[in-house]
Amino acid sequence: MKKLISFLLIILFFNIELIAMEKRPYHHLPDGTFRNPEGSPVRANDVKFSYRTFIKEKKKIDITVPKDHVIDKKIVKENLEKFKDDDYIAWIGHATFLIKLGETTIITDPVFSKNAGPLIFGPKRYVEPAIQLKEIPKTDVFLLTHNHYDHQDMSTIRGFPIKMQRFCFLLNLVNISKDTKMLTKWTGMTKYKLIMI
Repeated sequence: MKKLISFLLIILFFNIELIAMEKRPYHHLPDGTFRNPEGSPVRANDVKFSYRTFIKEKKKIDITVPKDHVIDKKIVKENLEKFKDDDYIAWIGHATFLIKLGETTIITDPVFSKNAGPLIFGPKRYVEPAIQLKEIPKTDVFLLTHNHYDHQDMSTIRGFPIKMQRFCFLLNLVNISKDTKMLTKWTGMTKYKLIMI
């Protein structure tokens, strides 16, 4: 019963958010795609991408991560064990969170790859996840918010160690909710409960 109540509260929370956004924000297009917010720089069509310039400019960026930003993995694992019977929210990295409410554990947008992109391309991560993929505790709900590479990590989805029964998608991810073959391919599961919020 606790599990059901927790899950209903999550759905209610997200539905309230959707009702509050009755008028779509500027960056949400009717076809389900997105665009940059109003006032964003506009790239001229005649500008060509230069890998050499990109690398040169990238080297100018200071990507030093403060020592106190990263918690030792041993402490993270100890805390997960210590609080396993309590409600908690644990930040794993970027948009990946473990949320425990009662008997239900939710993981959001799990990304455990070294790069946020197809194969080895895309921005690399500067900080390792707080725990490894194989160390994830039992998870009941897999929440995928949208299909950007830094949220929908296909190698993480394919390698996810726990095959749970509920997947939640907040937006229409290229009709993924209708494509059960794709979900079966991702997860290796043939029976699951798909929830589209």
